Amino acid sequence: MISPLLISTAAYVSTLAAGIIAAVIVAVTACYLQTKKFKVTEVFADRSAKAKKTLKKRKKDTHTSDAEPSYGGTPYCRIGHLSDLHFPMVSVNLGDVIYRIASEDCDALAITGDLCQNAKGKPAMLDFMRTLSDALEGLPILVVLGNHDCTHVCGKDPKKIAEYVKEVESCGRNIKVLRDETVKIRLKGTDASILAAGLDELCIGDDKKHKKAVSEAAAEASENDKLLILMHNPDLMEVVKDEISGCGKYSVTLAGHTHGGQVYMPFNFEFNVLRDDRMPRKGYVYGLYEYCENNKLYINCGLGQSCLPLRLGTAPEIAFVCF
Repeated sequence: MISPLLISTAAYVSTLAAGIIAAVIVAVTACYLQTKKFKVTEVFADRSAKAKKTLKKRKKDTHTSDAEPSYGGTPYCRIGHLSDLHFPMVSVNLGDVIYRIASEDCDALAITGDLCQNAKGKPAMLDFMRTLSDALEGLPILVVLGNHDCTHVCGKDPKKIAEYVKEVESCGRNIKVLRDETVKIRLKGTDASILAAGLDELCIGDDKKHKKAVSEAAAEASENDKLLILMHNPDLMEVVKDEISGCGKYSVTLAGHTHGGQVYMPFNFEFNVLRDDRMPRKGYVYGLYEYCENNKLYINCGLGQSCLPLRLGTAPEIAFVCF
Protein backbone atom coordinates (compact mmCIF):
# COMPACT_ATOMS: atom_id res chain seq x y z
CA MET A 1 0.00 0.00 0.00
CA ILE A 2 1.27 3.47 -0.93
CA SER A 3 1.48 5.73 2.08
CA PRO A 4 -0.56 8.99 2.16
CA LEU A 5 2.71 10.90 2.74
CA LEU A 6 4.22 9.54 -0.46
CA ILE A 7 1.07 10.37 -2.40
CA SER A 8 1.03 13.87 -0.94
CA THR A 9 4.71 14.39 -1.76
CA ALA A 10 4.24 13.16 -5.34
CA ALA A 11 1.27 15.47 -5.80
CA TYR A 12 3.28 18.41 -4.46
CA VAL A 13 6.25 17.67 -6.75
CA SER A 14 3.95 17.28 -9.75
CA THR A 15 2.20 20.56 -9.01
CA LEU A 16 5.53 22.34 -8.52
CA ALA A 17 6.92 20.90 -11.76
CA ALA A 18 3.78 21.91 -13.67
CA GLY A 19 4.05 25.42 -12.24
CA ILE A 20 7.71 25.73 -13.23
CA ILE A 21 7.00 24.46 -16.75
CA ALA A 22 4.09 26.90 -17.11
CA ALA A 23 6.25 29.78 -15.87
CA VAL A 24 9.01 28.87 -18.33
CA ILE A 25 6.51 28.70 -21.20
CA VAL A 26 5.06 32.10 -20.26
CA ALA A 27 8.55 33.64 -19.94
CA VAL A 28 9.77 32.23 -23.26
CA THR A 29 6.58 33.35 -25.00
CA ALA A 30 6.96 36.84 -23.56
CA CYS A 31 10.60 36.98 -24.68
CA TYR A 32 9.63 35.83 -28.17
CA LEU A 33 6.85 38.40 -28.40
CA GLN A 34 9.44 41.09 -27.67
CA THR A 35 11.02 40.29 -31.03
CA LYS A 36 7.82 41.04 -32.94
CA LYS A 37 7.28 44.74 -32.34
CA PHE A 38 9.92 47.38 -33.04
CA LYS A 39 10.35 50.70 -31.29
CA VAL A 40 11.14 54.00 -32.96
CA THR A 41 13.77 56.16 -31.27
CA GLU A 42 14.42 59.83 -31.95
CA VAL A 43 18.05 60.63 -31.16
CA PHE A 44 19.28 64.21 -30.83
CA ALA A 45 23.02 63.92 -31.23
CA ASP A 46 23.90 67.57 -31.76
CA ARG A 47 25.45 69.83 -29.14
CA SER A 48 22.59 72.30 -29.14
CA ALA A 49 19.10 71.91 -27.71
CA LYS A 50 17.87 74.04 -30.61
CA ALA A 51 17.86 70.92 -32.82
CA LYS A 52 14.85 69.55 -30.94
CA LYS A 53 12.88 72.71 -31.64
CA THR A 54 14.00 72.58 -35.25
CA LEU A 55 12.84 68.98 -35.58
CA LYS A 56 9.39 69.77 -34.18
CA LYS A 57 9.07 72.74 -36.52
CA ARG A 58 10.21 70.64 -39.45
CA LYS A 59 7.54 68.02 -38.77
CA LYS A 60 4.71 70.54 -38.34
CA ASP A 61 5.49 72.97 -41.14
CA THR A 62 4.71 72.40 -44.78
CA HIS A 63 7.75 73.72 -46.62
CA THR A 64 7.13 75.34 -49.96
CA SER A 65 10.79 75.32 -50.92
CA ASP A 66 13.61 72.79 -50.83
CA ALA A 67 15.52 74.81 -48.25
CA GLU A 68 16.48 72.79 -45.21
CA PRO A 69 16.03 74.19 -41.68
CA SER A 70 19.15 75.05 -39.75
CA TYR A 71 20.25 75.93 -36.24
CA GLY A 72 23.02 78.31 -35.33
CA GLY A 73 23.72 78.84 -39.04
CA THR A 74 24.45 75.13 -39.55
CA PRO A 75 22.13 73.06 -41.78
CA TYR A 76 20.04 70.41 -40.12
CA CYS A 77 20.60 66.71 -40.83
CA ARG A 78 18.50 63.58 -40.10
CA ILE A 79 19.73 60.02 -40.62
CA GLY A 80 17.63 56.86 -40.43
CA HIS A 81 19.52 54.06 -38.69
CA LEU A 82 19.00 50.28 -38.91
CA SER A 83 21.37 47.62 -37.66
CA ASP A 84 21.71 43.86 -37.14
CA LEU A 85 18.87 42.53 -39.27
CA HIS A 86 20.30 39.00 -38.96
CA PHE A 87 18.20 37.38 -41.68
CA PRO A 88 16.55 34.89 -41.26
CA MET A 89 16.33 35.67 -37.52
CA VAL A 90 14.28 38.84 -37.84
CA SER A 91 10.70 38.70 -36.57
CA VAL A 92 9.35 42.23 -36.99
CA ASN A 93 6.99 43.13 -39.82
CA LEU A 94 9.43 44.32 -42.47
CA GLY A 95 6.69 46.02 -44.45
CA ASP A 96 6.00 48.21 -41.43
CA VAL A 97 9.73 48.92 -41.10
CA ILE A 98 9.99 50.07 -44.72
CA TYR A 99 6.79 52.14 -44.47
CA ARG A 100 8.01 53.92 -41.34
CA ILE A 101 11.36 54.82 -42.87
CA ALA A 102 9.75 55.95 -46.14
CA SER A 103 7.29 58.19 -44.25
CA GLU A 104 10.07 60.03 -42.40
CA ASP A 105 11.99 63.02 -43.70
CA CYS A 106 15.56 61.69 -43.80
CA ASP A 107 18.68 62.75 -45.66
CA ALA A 108 20.08 59.19 -45.74
CA LEU A 109 19.59 55.73 -44.28
CA ALA A 110 22.48 53.95 -42.55
CA ILE A 111 22.57 50.18 -42.02
CA THR A 112 25.39 49.27 -39.67
CA GLY A 113 26.11 45.64 -40.39
CA ASP A 114 25.02 42.05 -39.85
CA LEU A 115 22.45 42.00 -42.60
CA CYS A 116 22.53 38.17 -42.38
CA GLN A 117 22.86 35.72 -39.51
CA ASN A 118 24.13 33.09 -41.93
CA ALA A 119 24.15 32.16 -45.61
CA LYS A 120 20.58 30.81 -45.40
CA GLY A 121 19.33 34.32 -44.76
CA LYS A 122 20.91 35.89 -47.85
CA PRO A 123 18.01 35.41 -50.34
CA ALA A 124 15.49 37.01 -47.95
CA MET A 125 17.95 39.79 -47.12
CA LEU A 126 18.46 40.62 -50.80
CA ASP A 127 14.70 40.67 -51.37
CA PHE A 128 14.34 43.08 -48.46
CA MET A 129 17.09 45.33 -49.78
CA ARG A 130 15.44 45.48 -53.22
CA THR A 131 12.09 46.43 -51.71
CA LEU A 132 13.75 48.96 -49.42
CA SER A 133 15.63 50.55 -52.32
CA ASP A 134 12.47 50.84 -54.41
CA ALA A 135 10.52 52.39 -51.51
CA LEU A 136 13.30 54.89 -50.76
CA GLU A 137 14.04 55.78 -54.36
CA GLY A 138 16.56 58.61 -54.47
CA LEU A 139 17.47 58.33 -50.78
CA PRO A 140 21.08 57.22 -50.19
CA ILE A 141 21.31 53.89 -48.35
CA LEU A 142 24.75 53.50 -46.77
CA VAL A 143 25.79 50.04 -45.55
CA VAL A 144 28.76 48.67 -43.63
CA LEU A 145 29.48 44.98 -43.09
CA GLY A 146 29.19 43.15 -39.78
CA ASN A 147 30.99 40.17 -38.31
CA HIS A 148 28.22 37.75 -39.32
CA ASP A 149 28.30 39.02 -42.91
CA CYS A 150 32.04 38.46 -43.09
CA THR A 151 32.41 35.23 -41.12
CA HIS A 152 29.15 33.26 -41.07
CA VAL A 153 28.17 34.14 -44.65
CA CYS A 154 31.53 34.60 -46.37
CA GLY A 155 33.94 32.67 -44.15
CA LYS A 156 36.33 35.65 -44.17
CA ASP A 157 37.13 34.84 -47.80
CA PRO A 158 38.04 38.16 -49.53
CA LYS A 159 36.56 37.00 -52.85
CA LYS A 160 33.29 35.91 -51.25
CA ILE A 161 33.09 39.18 -49.30
CA ALA A 162 33.63 41.19 -52.50
CA GLU A 163 30.90 39.18 -54.25
CA TYR A 164 28.58 39.68 -51.26
CA VAL A 165 29.12 43.43 -51.49
CA LYS A 166 28.25 43.37 -55.21
CA GLU A 167 25.07 41.43 -54.52
CA VAL A 168 23.93 43.94 -51.89
CA GLU A 169 24.74 46.93 -54.10
CA SER A 170 22.96 45.33 -57.07
CA CYS A 171 19.69 45.57 -55.12
CA GLY A 172 19.40 49.29 -55.90
CA ARG A 173 21.23 52.22 -57.45
CA ASN A 174 20.92 54.13 -54.16
CA ILE A 175 22.71 51.43 -52.12
CA LYS A 176 26.41 51.80 -51.35
CA VAL A 177 28.47 49.44 -49.19
CA LEU A 178 31.34 51.36 -47.59
CA ARG A 179 34.59 49.55 -46.79
CA ASP A 180 36.88 52.20 -45.31
CA GLU A 181 35.43 54.61 -47.86
CA THR A 182 33.88 58.06 -47.81
CA VAL A 183 30.83 59.34 -49.66
CA LYS A 184 29.54 62.88 -49.95
CA ILE A 185 25.80 63.55 -49.85
CA ARG A 186 24.51 67.02 -50.63
CA LEU A 187 21.95 68.40 -48.19
CA LYS A 188 19.16 69.67 -50.43
CA GLY A 189 18.62 73.40 -50.58
CA THR A 190 21.99 74.18 -48.98
CA ASP A 191 25.66 74.40 -49.85
CA ALA A 192 26.45 71.84 -47.13
CA SER A 193 26.95 68.08 -47.36
CA ILE A 194 27.13 64.94 -45.26
CA LEU A 195 30.61 63.39 -45.31
CA ALA A 196 30.06 59.75 -44.36
CA ALA A 197 32.98 57.46 -43.60
CA GLY A 198 32.01 53.79 -43.50
CA LEU A 199 34.52 51.52 -41.75
CA ASP A 200 35.14 47.91 -42.69
CA GLU A 201 34.26 45.22 -40.16
CA LEU A 202 36.73 44.97 -37.28
CA CYS A 203 37.34 41.22 -37.66
CA ILE A 204 38.67 41.59 -41.23
CA GLY A 205 39.75 45.23 -41.28
CA ASP A 206 43.02 47.11 -41.20
CA ASP A 207 43.58 49.74 -38.52
CA LYS A 208 45.51 52.02 -40.90
CA LYS A 209 42.66 51.95 -43.42
CA HIS A 210 40.09 52.67 -40.70
CA LYS A 211 42.07 55.70 -39.51
CA LYS A 212 42.69 56.92 -43.05
CA ALA A 213 38.98 56.81 -43.91
CA VAL A 214 38.07 58.93 -40.89
CA SER A 215 40.89 61.40 -41.51
CA GLU A 216 39.98 61.80 -45.18
CA ALA A 217 36.31 62.44 -44.40
CA ALA A 218 37.25 65.01 -41.74
CA ALA A 219 39.70 66.74 -44.06
CA GLU A 220 37.09 67.01 -46.81
CA ALA A 221 34.34 68.32 -44.53
CA SER A 222 33.84 72.08 -44.51
CA GLU A 223 32.69 74.03 -41.47
CA ASN A 224 28.99 73.54 -42.31
CA ASP A 225 29.27 69.94 -43.48
CA LYS A 226 28.06 67.02 -41.36
CA LEU A 227 30.66 64.40 -40.45
CA LEU A 228 29.12 60.92 -40.07
CA ILE A 229 31.04 57.74 -39.16
CA LEU A 230 29.51 54.30 -39.64
CA MET A 231 30.78 51.09 -38.07
CA HIS A 232 29.33 47.77 -36.99
CA ASN A 233 31.31 46.98 -33.86
CA PRO A 234 31.68 49.95 -31.50
CA ASP A 235 35.09 48.55 -30.49
CA LEU A 236 36.33 50.33 -33.62
CA MET A 237 35.99 53.57 -31.65
CA GLU A 238 39.12 52.56 -29.75
CA VAL A 239 40.96 52.35 -33.09
CA VAL A 240 39.90 55.71 -34.52
CA LYS A 241 39.27 57.84 -31.42
CA ASP A 242 42.43 59.93 -31.91
CA GLU A 243 41.48 60.71 -35.51
CA ILE A 244 37.96 61.62 -34.40
CA SER A 245 38.85 63.81 -31.43
CA GLY A 246 41.88 65.36 -33.10
CA CYS A 247 40.27 66.42 -36.37
CA GLY A 248 38.72 69.54 -34.83
CA LYS A 249 35.26 68.82 -36.32
CA TYR A 250 32.16 67.58 -34.56
CA SER A 251 30.97 64.17 -35.73
CA VAL A 252 28.38 61.49 -35.03
CA THR A 253 29.15 57.77 -35.04
CA LEU A 254 26.50 55.08 -35.60
CA ALA A 255 27.13 51.47 -34.58
CA GLY A 256 25.35 48.22 -33.73
CA HIS A 257 26.60 44.74 -32.81
CA THR A 258 25.57 44.66 -29.14
CA HIS A 259 21.79 44.27 -29.73
CA GLY A 260 21.48 46.46 -26.65
CA GLY A 261 22.08 43.29 -24.64
CA GLN A 262 19.59 41.05 -26.45
CA VAL A 263 18.68 39.05 -23.34
CA TYR A 264 19.03 41.10 -20.17
CA MET A 265 21.57 39.75 -17.69
CA PRO A 266 22.38 41.53 -14.42
CA PHE A 267 25.82 42.97 -13.76
CA ASN A 268 26.49 43.17 -17.53
CA PHE A 269 27.16 39.41 -17.34
CA GLU A 270 26.89 38.82 -21.10
CA PHE A 271 29.75 41.15 -21.94
CA ASN A 272 31.85 40.75 -18.81
CA VAL A 273 31.87 36.95 -18.91
CA LEU A 274 30.45 35.50 -22.13
CA ARG A 275 31.91 37.87 -24.75
CA ASP A 276 35.18 39.65 -25.33
CA ASP A 277 33.86 42.95 -26.78
CA ARG A 278 35.79 45.79 -25.14
CA MET A 279 33.43 48.76 -25.36
CA PRO A 280 30.42 46.95 -23.80
CA ARG A 281 32.66 45.89 -20.90
CA LYS A 282 33.17 49.59 -20.28
CA GLY A 283 29.40 50.14 -20.23
CA TYR A 284 28.82 51.18 -23.86
CA VAL A 285 25.98 48.79 -24.69
CA TYR A 286 23.04 50.81 -26.00
CA GLY A 287 22.16 54.44 -26.52
CA LEU A 288 23.87 57.78 -26.99
CA TYR A 289 27.35 58.36 -25.54
CA GLU A 290 30.13 60.91 -25.67
CA TYR A 291 33.04 58.49 -25.86
CA CYS A 292 35.65 60.95 -27.10
CA GLU A 293 35.96 64.66 -27.76
CA ASN A 294 33.97 66.18 -30.65
CA ASN A 295 31.84 63.06 -31.14
CA LYS A 296 28.58 61.44 -30.13
CA LEU A 297 28.30 57.66 -30.46
CA TYR A 298 24.91 55.98 -30.91
CA ILE A 299 24.67 52.19 -30.47
CA ASN A 300 21.49 50.72 -31.97
CA CYS A 301 19.57 47.72 -30.53
CA GLY A 302 19.19 46.21 -33.99
CA LEU A 303 16.13 44.66 -35.64
CA GLY A 304 16.96 40.95 -35.60
CA GLN A 305 18.26 38.41 -33.14
CA SER A 306 21.42 36.32 -32.94
CA CYS A 307 21.85 32.82 -31.50
CA LEU A 308 18.45 32.81 -29.73
CA PRO A 309 15.17 33.98 -31.33
CA LEU A 310 14.40 35.85 -28.11
CA ARG A 311 14.72 39.28 -26.56
CA LEU A 312 14.39 40.29 -22.93
CA GLY A 313 14.57 43.89 -21.77
CA THR A 314 15.35 45.35 -25.20
CA ALA A 315 13.11 45.73 -28.24
CA PRO A 316 14.00 45.75 -31.94
CA GLU A 317 14.69 49.32 -33.04
CA ILE A 318 14.58 51.88 -35.81
CA ALA A 319 16.42 55.08 -34.89
CA PHE A 320 16.32 58.53 -36.45
CA VAL A 321 19.45 60.43 -35.54
CA CYS A 322 19.32 64.21 -35.74
CA PHE A 323 22.33 66.52 -35.69
